[in-house]
Amino acid sequence: MSVDRPQDKHRVAAGEAVRAELRLPCRSVFEGLTLKGLALIALLALLHALRRTITLVFDPPPWAWLQNFGETTVTGLIAMVLVILVVVAIYNRVSAAPRWRYPALALGVLIASLVGSVILGAIESHGTLDFCAFGGFYWWLEATWPRYLVLGALLAAVFVYFRAAEESEAAQQQAEIDRARLAQQMDEARLQMLQAQIEPHFLFNTLATVRRLYQTDASAAESMLDNLMRYLTVALPQMRANDSTLEREIALAEAYLGIQQIRMGRRLGFAIDVPSELREARLPPMMLLTLTENAIKHGLNPLREGGFIRISARGEDSELRLEVADSGRGFVQTAGVGAGLSNIRARLSGIYGQGAQLRVALNTPRGVTATIVLPYASATPIPAAV
Repeated sequence: MSVDRPQDKHRVAAGEAVRAELRLPCRSVFEGLTLKGLALIALLALLHALRRTITLVFDPPPWAWLQNFGETTVTGLIAMVLVILVVVAIYNRVSAAPRWRYPALALGVLIASLVGSVILGAIESHGTLDFCAFGGFYWWLEATWPRYLVLGALLAAVFVYFRAAEESEAAQQQAEIDRARLAQQMDEARLQMLQAQIEPHFLFNTLATVRRLYQTDASAAESMLDNLMRYLTVALPQMRANDSTLEREIALAEAYLGIQQIRMGRRLGFAIDVPSELREARLPPMMLLTLTENAIKHGLNPLREGGFIRISARGEDSELRLEVADSGRGFVQTAGVGAGLSNIRARLSGIYGQGAQLRVALNTPRGVTATIVLPYASATPIPAAV
């Protein structure tokens, strides 16, 4: 039987850390090399060529200076492009750990500037590498290489600075996106928790009423069971759904009111006025039912004579307006701040932000009107006019 020792665990952890540092990023070799960067390199090559040939500007003939200036620009551009290509490739393909990346960049600039200087010398000497005027090729290289080494180091520093700034900004944006996604997931979880609280509390009372009705009025009991089945058929799939249609929510409210009408008898009357073109409108589930339950519980039930409930919907300026108006006892001390209404407000805020709201106002001549205003969206596309 083998025993894991602490030393072995530390050794394994250190090995994993080293492998993580050495792991290559999934990037293309020349990612980050842009036209703007190449234009900057070209500008530096022009300035460098101008510096080297500025003393020859006034020497005749002028086209000789132009030719010299062009050749110097091209050769300098070749050397600097070689350096920047090496820098970009090393930055993208070497581990981001500073102890690996920066020494690799320094070595890359050193070698690339040396190779670029040799290429430049080969071009200027037409392939002979004969620089007798400078005391030989090595003396020419000693005088030329440091200049391109400094330029290469400057280019590498500029590239690394701007690339690190871009990556930092991208990481910050990704962190913001992750935070927004996490906040959205938390809001969805909170909304599901709030939605789970909106469950029909009348179920057991309805079943008890059905049992009593079968002893006195079997047809009324059968009608109540039919409405209860309609209610559960619509309600159960919607209890944990995030989206519904106005047609389903109206069917749910109508089944609920049918049950309550059998239980309350003449004390309850209701009407539903929803245009057919709005029945496919999307809305969060169970909100219309909550307003209907609220109207029964707080508006009509406390009154001996009961009252009337009217459910209506209309589209107006890209908005969907749902109204549940009752002729109940009207506002009481806690009107508008009950658990059901608070849940609706919280869900509307979580789903639509400031784009939806719940309004509670006095009805005429008595009672309360609760209005949900939310953006209109249809579940089926509207056919285009021919």
